Amino acid sequence: MSKDKKRDINIRRFFSWSNIVKGKPIYIRLYELIYFELLKLWIEMGAPPLRAAIYELINKKDFDDNFIKGKIFQNYINEIKENQCEDNSGFFIYNSEEVLSNKNIIELHDVKKLIMDELNTSDIVDRYNSIFVFCKLYESWSLKKKEKQIKDVTKKERFDVTPDLPLKII
Repeated sequence: MSKDKKRDINIRRFFSWSNIVKGKPIYIRLYELIYFELLKLWIEMGAPPLRAAIYELINKKDFDDNFIKGKIFQNYINEIKENQCEDNSGFFIYNSEEVLSNKNIIELHDVKKLIMDELNTSDIVDRYNSIFVFCKLYESWSLKKKEKQIKDVTKKERFDVTPDLPLKII
């Protein structure tokens, strides 16, 4: 199998795994959105060095709308809020079969605001560092979660058995 096909398969498996994995902390849910945007851009660019992909991301025309104004985060929150539980106790996430409470939604808004504040700087180096740190935190959480799941063959979330992520931050 060629290297490109193997990478594509690993990326598809990773996307599938990230949808169904359970137990994501609130902040990880939003950091994941940043990681995915960087990953998609990295793929489009033909897998350049990480530095180039991050600079391209922060210089994109829609960076302000998506990240500084929080459009990408708000769309995610709205998507969750569309699936309210019948008893109004929270919001059901179909992919992972989890329920987020109203308190979790408030936390999502709080984390969204913190991320937006962090990225709302005219200093490109600060933006770069913030994106890098958010992705690094997401990667660290994902690698720990994947390592734990690879050892447990009974896990439904074990669809992605690769120990790495497609885009390596660390």
